Amino acid sequence: MNVIWRFYIDGQQRWKWQQLSVDRSVVAESARGYKDYETCLANAQVQGHEHLPAKGRRVQARRHRF
Repeated sequence: MNVIWRFYIDGQQRWKWQQLSVDRSVVAESARGYKDYETCLANAQVQGHEHLPAKGRRVQARRHRF
């Protein structure tokens, strides 16, 4: 099943995750909030989330010609 993972901070300033369907309806969500993002992410990974860090791209310095 294709799902979109959403991570957010709730009203109590705790991190939560949700799995959303393509039409944005909630398929599953964390049962509790977490103090830090890393713990929330770890819980989401147990539920099937695959954390793929953004690929960095090195920017080359440009030489200005005057």
